Amino acid sequence: MKYYSHNQMKEVDKDFSPKLISELKSFLVERYVDNMSTKDLVQYVMDDLDRYYEKMSDVEFIDEAQNYWEDHFDDVIEEVEEFAECDFKKDRKNDSTYFNYLDSERNLD
Repeated sequence: MKYYSHNQMKEVDKDFSPKLISELKSFLVERYVDNMSTKDLVQYVMDDLDRYYEKMSDVEFIDEAQNYWEDHFDDVIEEVEEFAECDFKKDRKNDSTYFNYLDSERNLD
């Protein structure tokens, strides 16, 4: 496979073994996550979980949610029903300021 080497300032032809590719992927994930801010990491995980749950059928999702909240599932349903009807909620998917609390309130970085 060819790639441009910035060290050698030229195109290089390299045989990337499956083992090398696997190790490069693992190393890239480690570095990518390590260099993310807490805010970016939270956003990434929430987006990933949104996609994961959106792909589930309603039955699978309810089973997953019930397993997560166990004995508190009925209480959570009641809270979410009330929240869904309120006028002051923020929709994190459509509000670019939603994650600002990570910077101001918690200062986790």
